[in-house]
Amino acid sequence: MHRPRLPIAVTSVILAIAIIHGQSQSVPKQKEQTHFSAKDKDVNLPAAIPAGVLAILAKDELVLKVLNDQKIAPADLPASWFSAARVQLRRKGEQDLIVASKGPIVGANISPFWVFVQDRHGFRLALSISVHDLIVNRTRSHGYRDLEVDGMTASTIATRRFRFDGNEYKKFSEKTEDIK
Repeated sequence: MHRPRLPIAVTSVILAIAIIHGQSQSVPKQKEQTHFSAKDKDVNLPAAIPAGVLAILAKDELVLKVLNDQKIAPADLPASWFSAARVQLRRKGEQDLIVASKGPIVGANISPFWVFVQDRHGFRLALSISVHDLIVNRTRSHGYRDLEVDGMTASTIATRRFRFDGNEYKKFSEKTEDIK
């Protein structure tokens, strides 16, 4: 008994087209993370933390306090205490770093964040702050994206905005509202 080969051939062609079409579809690039929160356990797209950034973090007052409490030398600062995300704060091709705390450094409803900008010498600290949320805005100052942070108490929410002054992020506005 002879079976027609046309349905098999048609099915094969359709399958081949579907595979080729699927391969030609570019995988959508994930957007960079622009909202960081104390309630998150990790950043969305974790990046490796360079040794130079860890060395700067090891000198942070809060980090030093926790290191001393746990009897750990600053040179042995565990990278697992942090989660970092690459963020473009200035121009395309330059990847700055926002570091969020994890582990023993995280507080209740508040978390330390560090913003590092990259220049030709490596990364340098541009902002260190403990807040509930850190948001990277689209607006810019001195070529860098502005930042907004939120902190909360039982009855109020405080929003502060930061602009880059050419060297670091400085507060330029603050608003406190009652929580209703």
